[in-house]
Amino acid sequence: MSKDFFVVDFEFTQYTNRIGRPRGFFSEIIEIGAVKIDRITNEITGHIQNFVKPHFYPNQATEGMAFSMITKSDMETAIDFGCMLKKIEALYIPGATYFVSWGGADYSVVKEGCERHGVPNPIQREDFLDFAEAYKQWYGDTNTTSLRNAAEEQNITIEGLLHTAYLDAITTSRILQNLLEDGWKPEDL
Repeated sequence: MSKDFFVVDFEFTQYTNRIGRPRGFFSEIIEIGAVKIDRITNEITGHIQNFVKPHFYPNQATEGMAFSMITKSDMETAIDFGCMLKKIEALYIPGATYFVSWGGADYSVVKEGCERHGVPNPIQREDFLDFAEAYKQWYGDTNTTSLRNAAEEQNITIEGLLHTAYLDAITTSRILQNLLEDGWKPEDL
């Protein structure tokens, strides 16, 4: 059975300064960008683009928002974590869809968010595909290539700014589509 691809990117809160770090702090998702790609047609069949309200540490979201160029007015339209999970569940089908991200942080942040919210993680670990690792292996690189550099290597024009979740998901999906056309298969990973 060939699986479709759910390509996702999250922007999330950060706290890099050890002083003043809240006890138990963890990164919370503040933006989701995602596209679903049909494995047979290689076409985009669905998408998600939303800001997400940080629930546990809203005061610590400032650093992540600044990094991702998210404004306070953007956050006025934000959905809650549970609503975000419902949107994911509408496009990601466990066992029939790969959950694709550029690196492992996106899977980790949703997994931890689910644990902290006390809700089941809708993403099956066996569906997770670290596409940065796949890209590295496909080209025989020793180091992980950044999303920007991979896009340049693939002659993909990045329209807009990196570190906006939807744009990063679109960029990752274009790289994925290129590799699929070149014969790459996720089963080879």
